[in-house]
Amino acid sequence: MPTVYPGRVESVAVVGLGTIGMSWTAYFLARGISVRGTDIDPHAEARARDYIGRATPELERLGLVVPAGLARFSFHVTVEDAVDGVSFVQENGPENEDGKIELLARIDRALPAEIPVASSTSALMMSTLQQRCRHPERCFVGHPFNPPHLIPLVEIVGGNRTDARVLDWAEAFYRGIGREPIRLKREVYGHVANRLQYVLFNEAARLVFEGVATVRDIDAAVAWGPGMRWALFGPFMTMHLAGGADGMAGSFRKFADRDAACTDRAARMPLSAEQRRTLVEGVEVVAEGRTVSALEARRDELLRELYRLKIAAPTDS
Repeated sequence: MPTVYPGRVESVAVVGLGTIGMSWTAYFLARGISVRGTDIDPHAEARARDYIGRATPELERLGLVVPAGLARFSFHVTVEDAVDGVSFVQENGPENEDGKIELLARIDRALPAEIPVASSTSALMMSTLQQRCRHPERCFVGHPFNPPHLIPLVEIVGGNRTDARVLDWAEAFYRGIGREPIRLKREVYGHVANRLQYVLFNEAARLVFEGVATVRDIDAAVAWGPGMRWALFGPFMTMHLAGGADGMAGSFRKFADRDAACTDRAARMPLSAEQRRTLVEGVEVVAEGRTVSALEARRDELLRELYRLKIAAPTDS
């Protein structure tokens, strides 16, 4: 069980300084946390320092740089040196199962038992990755979206030997430094966000190959249609707002006849009354008592701002 309070983490190790690792490093530093980085690439230190220099102004414009941040990055040749004395490890090695198993085992051997270890794996199962660790209970998936310093999502997933208290700690740690953690109830390939992306990409590709629309038009359909709303709300809240005053329950009634008659692969999955009730109750929790009209007003306010940003952005940037 971690002994350092999530809000008191002063030093972390970032193992692997590729795109994800460099972005994590920039963000940890901006939040006032010292970073001990390591990578097998001999050019990794120079590349990371350059990345940090470019990311810093972005974070400053967002108001995410705390006083005395950014000055405490050190590079270490070995994993063992990098993890010495830290309170947390964020591993970002290549997405190779055998390689990650060995890397996590090496990190595990070099650390006291109470230090949490997160892997940024985008799809692999922690139950497999932690199998050679002496202390698998402290290992979990902490998967960000690229680039982590600008996209707040972190998916937290434990393996079958992960201590639930470590997941509690991880959720508090990531939230405390300004990220938006979600916690999966069980392991699944690709976690949550990538699975949603895969489904959309697959259908987009099929529409191109079936001659329905061009790549350009399909990307535009997402970026200027549902993608505008998805920047503000997820699929459940979006459907909630489509149902009028009755919310998601109203949407189920509104589209029932159309959905029942559709035999296309894109048809909405049939749901039992109990399943519909589960989703309705879930979205009511997310709404936190706000009416549909209040949510619509907030959505439209943000959509106006997003629209202004998009039309003002240079097309060649």
